[in-house]
Amino acid sequence: MPDATGEPPHRSVDLADGPPPAGTVIEVRDEEWLVRKSREVRPEEFLIKAVGASELVRGHEAVFLSSLDRPKVLRPEDTELVADPSPGFRRGRLLLEAVLRKTPLAQGERGLAVTDGYLLDRMDYQLRPAAKALANPLRPRLLIGDVVGLGKTLEIGALLGELIRRGRGERIMVVTPAAVLEQFQHEMWTRFSIPLVRLDSAGIARIERKVPAGRNPFTYYQRVIVSIDMLRNRSRYEKWLKDVRWDAVVIDESHNLINKGTDRRRVAELLSRQTDALILASATPHNGDMPAFTGLIRLLDPMAVKDPKKPKAEELRHVMLRRTKASREVKEQLADHWAPRGDSFPVRCAASGLEEQVFAEIAEQWLGGEQAKDGAAALADGTAVRKRGKGSDHLFPYVLLKSFLSSHRALFATVRSRLTEHGTKLPKGQDKIDGPDTGTQGAVGEVASLLRLADLARAIERATLDELDSPAGPSTASKLAGLVAELRRIGVRAGSPTRAVVFSERHETLKWLGRVLPPLLGWKNDKDATAAVRTMFSGSASDAQQQELVDEFARAGTDVRVLLTGDGASEGVNLHRQCHHLLHWDLPWSLIRVEQRNGRIDRYGQVHKPEFRAMLLTTASPGALDDTTVAEKVLAREHKVHSILGAVEAATVENDWELEEKRLMEALFQGEAPEQAVAALETAPEALDSESGWTADRPVEQRLYGEFGTDGPGYGFGESEGDFGGFDGLGEGDFDDFTPQDDYGDLLDELDTPSTSTARHQSEHTGEGSDDAAPPTTDDADTGPIPLHRELRLFPDRSSYVMAGLDELADVEAFRLDTAVDGEDLSFRTPEDLADRLDVLPPGYLREQNITARMKLTFSRENGADALKRARESKGSMSLWPDVHYVGELHPVIEWITDKVLVQFGRRQALVLQVDRERVPEPVFLMQGVWSNAEGRPTAVGWLAVDRLSGDTPRVRHLIRETQDQEQAADPDLVSLAELGIDPDKPMDDHFGPSDPTALQSLVPAAVEATRQAMGSLRVVADARVDAPLRTYETEVEQWRQEELPGMGSSREHRATEADLLRETAERLRTTGDPMIRVLAVLEPSS
Repeated sequence: MPDATGEPPHRSVDLADGPPPAGTVIEVRDEEWLVRKSREVRPEEFLIKAVGASELVRGHEAVFLSSLDRPKVLRPEDTELVADPSPGFRRGRLLLEAVLRKTPLAQGERGLAVTDGYLLDRMDYQLRPAAKALANPLRPRLLIGDVVGLGKTLEIGALLGELIRRGRGERIMVVTPAAVLEQFQHEMWTRFSIPLVRLDSAGIARIERKVPAGRNPFTYYQRVIVSIDMLRNRSRYEKWLKDVRWDAVVIDESHNLINKGTDRRRVAELLSRQTDALILASATPHNGDMPAFTGLIRLLDPMAVKDPKKPKAEELRHVMLRRTKASREVKEQLADHWAPRGDSFPVRCAASGLEEQVFAEIAEQWLGGEQAKDGAAALADGTAVRKRGKGSDHLFPYVLLKSFLSSHRALFATVRSRLTEHGTKLPKGQDKIDGPDTGTQGAVGEVASLLRLADLARAIERATLDELDSPAGPSTASKLAGLVAELRRIGVRAGSPTRAVVFSERHETLKWLGRVLPPLLGWKNDKDATAAVRTMFSGSASDAQQQELVDEFARAGTDVRVLLTGDGASEGVNLHRQCHHLLHWDLPWSLIRVEQRNGRIDRYGQVHKPEFRAMLLTTASPGALDDTTVAEKVLAREHKVHSILGAVEAATVENDWELEEKRLMEALFQGEAPEQAVAALETAPEALDSESGWTADRPVEQRLYGEFGTDGPGYGFGESEGDFGGFDGLGEGDFDDFTPQDDYGDLLDELDTPSTSTARHQSEHTGEGSDDAAPPTTDDADTGPIPLHRELRLFPDRSSYVMAGLDELADVEAFRLDTAVDGEDLSFRTPEDLADRLDVLPPGYLREQNITARMKLTFSRENGADALKRARESKGSMSLWPDVHYVGELHPVIEWITDKVLVQFGRRQALVLQVDRERVPEPVFLMQGVWSNAEGRPTAVGWLAVDRLSGDTPRVRHLIRETQDQEQAADPDLVSLAELGIDPDKPMDDHFGPSDPTALQSLVPAAVEATRQAMGSLRVVADARVDAPLRTYETEVEQWRQEELPGMGSSREHRATEADLLRETAERLRTTGDPMIRVLAVLEPSS
């Protein structure tokens, strides 16, 4: 009972015996703190380092001085027992459930716990990255390298959810390209109930209005999503980033980080040092430069790779996971969720007379005329316009050709730029395509040719404009006529719902198509044309405008029918919701870029067979190169490689589209036939064309492009022997002598002959032994079941918990929320403190759905999916954000209910619940014991039932949700909640008679002592699962630190810094102090 001062009955323990040991709970300034370390600074005065345990200060670290802060030691023995007067003991069950939900899972728990709380069709392959990352004994760090379309965003969300449930996801930063900020934010909220505040230009302006001047915005919000390009602003953001620690950082499209010394890489290196968990995601993680790739791997694990030029497979598989659409697990589970890929159709368009003149000019003056007929560029022997100098200037003829294959406008822009470079800038008026002809008077050589091309481009422009109003349509720009015919053939026209995406490499082409296409497809007035044919990534739209357009294209109710886009949309942008037709107006000379484009509509969730078309301009001019020379062959090879391997990266020499294009142009310049030049983009093209097919006999850098890392976690400290390496401190020039053609042959032996320790650790983590731990091929991968963890609960489902919580809060706080229930749907007036938690969501969404005034929720997965579908398909939908939100396991409403319940009950109080005497013949104390690490997170948690306290030997049993089999039912150390009369699936009987907590009060110290004794055995579990691997890891860190690398002084210094950080991290994760013990409730036999 409260004392005369009104204070709760917490009794301060006299600190005369010395500083409180680690694990002690203290109260300072009306908040609870968990002591991590304490020492005496002078007689009877102690310095106490602690981490917050109660809601307001949870996770915050603080230092207290006993004489100043006067801490109270909260002893579990002083817990006051209070009768639960609520109907059906609702209050006690709510409190127990709230404590269960608020307690993070133990650090050693590898099973996934919240998979049923997501709005997803469960597919194990999408959960496997989370299982793999959580198997890391130190930090969850992983490169998710799945190919385009498999759902990496969903895999990231599942992993973040598990981290949050473990108390390792309070502070999250997600870094993505600007174009996918809202798309990623939308997926995290609608699928996983994880709200992120979007820090784009509008978000920053919003923060600046709220945050005091000079305040670090990254400390104001706990979970943010931000553009990588924004963070590159070194002067504005670097200091702020250095001052903030994160629990988890996600970097999407991480292949953009691979070049050392760039602004993006610098940001990634900084964030990797400031975070615990690090998740990198990219469909093309490896660009063919092995040292650059291993540098990316070292962001995840500095000790991973011994030799950056020749990494071993076992050095990589613990931090990398990659699957293709052809992977067995993926293929089996995607059958009903991803329509089979359709064909790639080449659409040949014969050049018009003016276009033939352009082909002839380029062939004769730039590509050597007749000698180029078979693809051999005569530039090499000087028969073209001029001999090229050093560098890439000799490849300009191909740049010129590709610009024309895009459009006459792109050709004009290239010509104008080239003339300017050579001091022949076009005069004002003539520098625009609609200006007067320039002529070639007085010009010779290259300049004369460029001026002729400029005039031909102008001629095509004039002719095309004249033809737009002609009943016959355009004929001078033959690809335009072909595109219109193809779009009409697939059903794109005014009045039709069919949609299509059209890709082009050139901004000038996109702008031109945006102007001429609408009337040709039936949209005559400007308003309809602007709504139906939209352009993005053309160089003029802002990030916000591009995100808005992606949103529009994904909604069936909008007017947009044709999306014209540049290659900025080829990475990460989802365009498949309302579209399954993609047309390449021009084709990159790169297998990778073509696959990236196709992946915008060929991805998880596509319900129609995606089809692809490429507009190919052909010529009859002797010696000319056209789209059939290279582009058509690239299209065919991409389709064949993808159909066999599931990803073209598994077969390409380069893994960067720009390098692929340059490689192909160089081959043409050297005189190779186009077929050979295109085939040379692959490592073993003959394997795909032979009867024997593709084999696994490839070096590791090629194995990384296919399925990799699916053979278990790959952890096991001590499996690497000898030199740990240490090259992180090297500069950019230290690898100048490296070329991708270095010999990697010995890696195959390492790949196929793993160490026995690798196989041993695989067996330990997966429960399956293996005689061959090499990375599996698609045919022999055995991934095993996903480990799951079933948590204790006092209610059958989230709906019951939330409804009971609302009823209880209405009684004790006397507030009414105007609650309305319809089956599994729930709505209520949004309380102010709940609205504050939702403030991180897009303001437009909050206003549109009036969320801050009234919440509309559903606990039905089917209804939640229907709400998402309505947002996409409804004619009146204004955005992709749903009007009803699915309440997942991590939803802010769940957290709000939990926090409100915990606030209602006094600290160090426990409720007494009456149960049937036949089930509980004597009092049973429900107890919690927690071993923690230096960061205040649990390393082992015990949920215990203690009874027989009147005798000499109390009985302590572990609580389980339900007995799974006869073995569990017969285990004397286990007891289910149902056996104790509090079956989660059944309501409890109401009160049997008056409760007398005072009669039970004397048993509290004995229950606490019995729990303390039982926690000793859990300490052994914590040592085996958590501490022992960390101690081994610390030993290996010290070995790595001391490794001698002659002449690598700077690297050694850098390695020492990294080693200190790794050792300190390991120390902070180890179990420390005494267990925290709490009396949760007492089950009293009915009278």
